[in-house]
Amino acid sequence: MLTKESFIKHRDRYFEIVQDNSLSILFSGRLKNKTADENYDFEVDKNFYYLTGINQDEVILVLLKSGESKKAILFIEENDPTYIKWYARKLYKEEAEEISGIDEIYYLDAFDSFVFNRLNSTRSGNVLYNTLYLNLERRDQKGFTTLALEYSKKFKKEYPDIEIKSNYNLIVSLRMVKDKEEIELIKASIETTKGGIEALMKNAKPGLYEYQLESYYDQYIKYNGQKEVSFKTIAASGVNATVLHYSLNNTKIGEDELVLFDLGTRTDFYISDITRMIPSSGKFSGRQKEVYEAVLRVNKKCIEFLHAGVTWKEYNDFATDLIALECINLGLIKDKGEVRKYYWHSIGHSIGLDTHDPSLNFEPIKEGMTLTVEPGIYIEEEKIGVRIEDDVLITKDGCLVLSKDIIKEVKDIENFMKK
Repeated sequence: MLTKESFIKHRDRYFEIVQDNSLSILFSGRLKNKTADENYDFEVDKNFYYLTGINQDEVILVLLKSGESKKAILFIEENDPTYIKWYARKLYKEEAEEISGIDEIYYLDAFDSFVFNRLNSTRSGNVLYNTLYLNLERRDQKGFTTLALEYSKKFKKEYPDIEIKSNYNLIVSLRMVKDKEEIELIKASIETTKGGIEALMKNAKPGLYEYQLESYYDQYIKYNGQKEVSFKTIAASGVNATVLHYSLNNTKIGEDELVLFDLGTRTDFYISDITRMIPSSGKFSGRQKEVYEAVLRVNKKCIEFLHAGVTWKEYNDFATDLIALECINLGLIKDKGEVRKYYWHSIGHSIGLDTHDPSLNFEPIKEGMTLTVEPGIYIEEEKIGVRIEDDVLITKDGCLVLSKDIIKEVKDIENFMKK
């Protein structure tokens, strides 16, 4: 797990890239209602978590930068004895300090006056903060909002003279490059995923429903410490594997079908994201093997191609060209321009605190980034969909395959399932 020293280091990096005389505010998030008196499980804002290590709703982080002075302050809820009896206690101040390394902590009711005192010349002492940074993530979704977006509207009315800037991309730029501790957590998630995939291969057989086979994975990761999947597992047999984000997982697995599993776990929020194929009867048919090995060749060539300095466009174009050639060789198309009939997604994405970890795709791929390599070919008319996905760490001269111990050769999969 990450220690408070890691989060202190993350905040120090953040202070280096924000303006002087600035105030930054980040919200952990709040519980969302599911139905009646039931809430969804809380999911912390990952930019907030990256800077604090705290996984709790209704926590606010304030960062102050003025000259050589750099200060972090937390605002948390005071524990309510009745709430404790019904649900559970929240962090006490000393616990929040031990996790985050922040020693100045107040209760939430002091937040508004704290901000007011920092933004008024008669109360702020020698410093007048003139810029507010908020975590203004935006999405092209009707009705999308966040606590930061809501707060920005309120703040503009109360402090029209203070400039508001978004620090979302600034924090994303820091998250893109992983430090040693973060990489170790990703590797831990991959190791558990490996065991879960092996549990699937041991128990795969025709006649099971997809969700029944999936349950062997769930049991393994929960028993071995990662109680949560990193995203909703895709367990897609036969033609279902040609649907990119199929997740109904409710079809009975037929004889001699390929089953696609796209899955992962998370360790202290750092995720794995792996895709592997399982022949339901333990052996690939001739055509299944032909398509599978075409995708595997692309997977390996993309891994060889990746290195620091490559752009996302170069990475995607390289993979798409390879897949187009394989589709021609498989007799699926005659011209490269037809490749999107059988392959319509990108070759990969960043991973980290999120499965699709945000990244600045206009920048070249950097040393220290963790990415996926996931080519696929989807042939609906033949009821064959194949995707092979690995997690890699970008190095100066190439990339390191973090998931190299999860078998993917046809002979290795068949031999394992035979045992």
